[in-house]
Amino acid sequence: MGKVLRVLVVVVFILGCVALFLAVLNFRKRELLIGRTHTLESSFVEVARTIEAQDPPETAQPALPQRDTAPVSSRTLDNPEMSAFWDSYNHKLEPSSQAIPMLDFGTQEALLQLKNYYRLGPDGKPEIDPVRGAPATDGKGTMKELLEKAHKRAIAQYDALIKTRAELLKLRQELCTTIEDLNAVKKEGRKDKKTIEELNARISQLEGEKRDLEKKIERLEQEKTELKGELAEAKGEIDKQKEAIETLDKQIADLKKKLDVAVGKGGGGGQGAVAAPGNLENVFTPGEKGTVAAINEAWKFAVVQLSDAFMLELLGKDRNQPMPQIEMNIRRPGLQGPAGDFVTRIRLRQVIRDQNLIVADVLSDWQQAPVEKGDVVYF
Repeated sequence: MGKVLRVLVVVVFILGCVALFLAVLNFRKRELLIGRTHTLESSFVEVARTIEAQDPPETAQPALPQRDTAPVSSRTLDNPEMSAFWDSYNHKLEPSSQAIPMLDFGTQEALLQLKNYYRLGPDGKPEIDPVRGAPATDGKGTMKELLEKAHKRAIAQYDALIKTRAELLKLRQELCTTIEDLNAVKKEGRKDKKTIEELNARISQLEGEKRDLEKKIERLEQEKTELKGELAEAKGEIDKQKEAIETLDKQIADLKKKLDVAVGKGGGGGQGAVAAPGNLENVFTPGEKGTVAAINEAWKFAVVQLSDAFMLELLGKDRNQPMPQIEMNIRRPGLQGPAGDFVTRIRLRQVIRDQNLIVADVLSDWQQAPVEKGDVVYF
């Protein structure tokens, strides 16, 4: 009996040691589970504060300006075509003027509910799920209720994010289209502004020439009046004075015609050309004489920059001789065409003596290629 008792004491001692060892292990696991649970609860509370507690409030569709899609022209449009972009735009995704509250599970009531894994009854004990026959873990007052609420609001916020991304893509496409339209309008506007400035400068030049011609006519009219007065005083020289008056009348008519031509055609500031001499080879030396400074292909004229040496041959030492109406050639180095590097021929029309510039007609019958700035002019 004593031996059995000693064996039982040893067995109980061994079991006690094992129990103590297991208790130490369970205590460590318990501390780990408690710390993990507290960390998850606090992290969940912080994450919940980034989720909107409700949907944005309903707002009326704002009146937004529509983009004009009609082409730009000089015609006035009372009702131009407008883009229908805003008709399909979801304005509810925009930030609301009213602050939307976030989920707040940091209150004492919410923190206590997060600790309730089971659904408690009125008596404070876990309620039994009739289907599973085990304590219920869902329903009002449980941890799962708060988790499901946060999950539901997170899904709603995620759906709003997806819709917002889709609207941002549409907005980017609309913005790119608007930028392209604006750039095109600004490009055309710069061209129009340049044309307006050139026309204004031309108008100012023509107005100055018109004033000069008007002064000349006024001076001639005054001379005519004076001659008529002398005619009245010198009745004995009527026949002689009639001849002088007729001569003056012809001069006035010629000047009026010149004025009409200058006003109607917009005469240039340079001096015109005279007929070319018969034997040009004995007058001008052959070779390159200048380059093309500007070209207007539509009106078939070019502005030529000539060298000082050729201007001396063309207009004389003092550059006061009339410019002969001669034809010259144009070539482009490196051009591979049916006529080699030959481009066309030009006929000199008007000279601007102080700048070595001459306005010339482009002879279409000779043209092998479009004239470009920088082409070589030779004789």
